[in-house]
Amino acid sequence: MWKKHFEKLPRQWGILLFSVILLTLLIVAVSFLFSNFRGDNIVSASGRQHLDFRVFYLDNDIFGENPIPHNLDFLMSYTDYIEIDSGFTANFSEETAIYYSYLAEKRLVFRHMGTADANLNRIVYEEIFTLSEASGEVTANRLYFEAENNGEPGGSYTIFSKEHVVTYLEFLEDQARQMEAANMIAQGFRGFSAELWVDFTYTIYAPEFVLSETLTHGYRFSLSTEVYSFVVTGTPNFEWENNLTTRNDVTLPIAVLFVTLFTASVFGLLYTIKMSKANPNKYRQEADDILKKYAYEIVAYDKPVDLTRYEPMVVQEFGELLKLAINLNKHIMCYRDEVRTEFVVIVDGYACLYMISYNGDGSGMCVGIDDEISNNVDQ
Repeated sequence: MWKKHFEKLPRQWGILLFSVILLTLLIVAVSFLFSNFRGDNIVSASGRQHLDFRVFYLDNDIFGENPIPHNLDFLMSYTDYIEIDSGFTANFSEETAIYYSYLAEKRLVFRHMGTADANLNRIVYEEIFTLSEASGEVTANRLYFEAENNGEPGGSYTIFSKEHVVTYLEFLEDQARQMEAANMIAQGFRGFSAELWVDFTYTIYAPEFVLSETLTHGYRFSLSTEVYSFVVTGTPNFEWENNLTTRNDVTLPIAVLFVTLFTASVFGLLYTIKMSKANPNKYRQEADDILKKYAYEIVAYDKPVDLTRYEPMVVQEFGELLKLAINLNKHIMCYRDEVRTEFVVIVDGYACLYMISYNGDGSGMCVGIDDEISNNVDQ
């Protein structure tokens, strides 16, 4: 069916058509490869928390400066209140939609002093207080939250340490009373410690960057010692980078369609090229094809076989003549001129003949040899 359509197509136009189709398919394939392996699209982001604290003493005759300088450790009995500031800055390589959330909280912790490092001792009591929280969305390439923006992410928080010390002392008193009521004596009892954690958690999410980062940063200080200092906790900053290059996956139906179109186009192009080189006379072309394909089985003569010496037997297809020659181990004789090509196999007084007439009288017909033979064949 396809062959008939190709034969009806003008040869030069057929070559041009299939060449254009192949070129289009190749351009699509190359474009896909370049889009699939295009240069990297690197995006990056960085963020950092900003912390600071100030310790204010009660009025006294020894320390005249408030807040107390950072180079000193601090005395709990003198402490009136503590101010802690939290801020945050994030920078992005390009503008994008950013979702953020913020949580500030303080955590009161009582530990049993079983080791020299209070931070490794087991927690026996914990209470968490939320200082503030916020969330929002912005499209920008920078986030900046200052300590002065109370009620928004970041802010300045006043901590009254004495109220937590009171809670700690009440705990000690109640625990001692409980032991006495239970008539229990702790061997090697080393007592309890109290500390306060003040943490600030910033979470940012940028879906276009495929970015999600959470930073928790803050201070920890002792409530159960007279002399205390601030210990920094958590992670203050992040550095992030990502390659946003996406790959276009080829689905099976698309791959099958592409291969089918490409194969059909190659076949069509090769066939039209072949047809363009073919003899315009299809009968001559048929003879040329047979001689080319079966060159080793055919002996060409400069004169036709004298069929008057044999009884002619006409076959309608060359394949029948070829089977006869192969089965009987006979060679095929050939003669051709400007009007016909004839193939003959001599078998026991019979001349088995396949003839191709170039004028369209039909293959297999014994035409134009001489009138007597033609008449015998027609009969």
